[in-house]
Amino acid sequence: MNIEFLMRVVPAVFTSVIVCFISIPVIIKIASVKQLLDEPDQNRKIHKEVVPTLGGIGIFAAFIISFSIWGNAASLESYPFFVAGLFMLFLAGIKDDILSLSPNKKLLIQLLAASELVFGGGVVLTNYGGVLGIYEVSWIVGALITVLSFVTLVNAHNLIDGIDGLAGGIGIVISSILGIWFWHTGFIALSVLAFSLSGALIGFLIFNIHPAKIFMGDTGSMAVGYIIAYLVIQFLISNNSLVNSSWHIENASVFAISLLIIPIVDTLRVVALRIGAGKSPFVADRNHTHHQLLDVGMSPDIASFSLWMGNFALVSMGYFLNEINPNILLCLVLIGGFSILPITKFIFATYLKYNRKLAYYSYLRSRAESDSDYDKLKDEMRKLVGRKSKSEDEVGKLESS
Repeated sequence: MNIEFLMRVVPAVFTSVIVCFISIPVIIKIASVKQLLDEPDQNRKIHKEVVPTLGGIGIFAAFIISFSIWGNAASLESYPFFVAGLFMLFLAGIKDDILSLSPNKKLLIQLLAASELVFGGGVVLTNYGGVLGIYEVSWIVGALITVLSFVTLVNAHNLIDGIDGLAGGIGIVISSILGIWFWHTGFIALSVLAFSLSGALIGFLIFNIHPAKIFMGDTGSMAVGYIIAYLVIQFLISNNSLVNSSWHIENASVFAISLLIIPIVDTLRVVALRIGAGKSPFVADRNHTHHQLLDVGMSPDIASFSLWMGNFALVSMGYFLNEINPNILLCLVLIGGFSILPITKFIFATYLKYNRKLAYYSYLRSRAESDSDYDKLKDEMRKLVGRKSKSEDEVGKLESS
């Protein structure tokens, strides 16, 4: 760790954490007063009480302020176009969180934001490293694929924002790993940008861990997804220029997929299930990975943590096996991604088998209609267990006499 790291990255993280930590309580108060709240339902939403939205405002403010101070934005030629696209999604997210925005309009704005960065900022990926036999493509084909990738990743990250702590935690995993890589390869501005996002999400996560005091909303999920997409594309472009570096990753495209494996697999899974059931792929349901974990009695914080660890494990696989055939590695990463849900459920079920108390509480959590209802059920269970123990003691005394 050199002095420049201490003077730029550490202050960037500290600044974004503090700005987000200070701003979120203010946003919570304003949202509560103005009734900008997310109402619970009896289907997809796991929260049972009203929760303020617009947490993305705090994330956005913390990220922009931190990078503006410590990031040397002038060294990034694409930065003006990046910020322009980010503002477009930020404003669209606010509109959707407060008044609602139709899916078609939201998609149009996402396409415009991505196109502005790709065609205006020149952020275009044309080398795909041999994945599926694709190496170099023309600039226009690369530009179209890059725009599609941006829009897909923005929506994929939005889809995993379904339980407390999940989207923020996955964002921290991705941005921190990329921040470390950018720093060691000399792309300092991109490193500070990545760590500014990490800090903002850490500050937000303090208020978003279950039970969440605030949600990031579309304001946050689309903005975070866009920043992550920008970082990943910049990573792939930068990696192509470091062929002789010790930090060059041979199968960078597959490594990028391993970074994004949770939102990618979740999106592919729910779309396939919806189409298979004869439904529109855009109709919301409870087939998401995180919903499946909740349905077996796992608490939101444990479910989120499990998916964070699954993400990190597959990133490690993508990195340490990066010199094997790219298509074999891609298959391994995708198999690993689709295996996270059944493996996590199996581990949890095995643990419950040997922990009867946790099994009771997991069952109660799956039956409770609210956090307060869950607490009442726990109290009733404790009373029943206490009565049973007392009765057994009395029977024992009678038998001994």
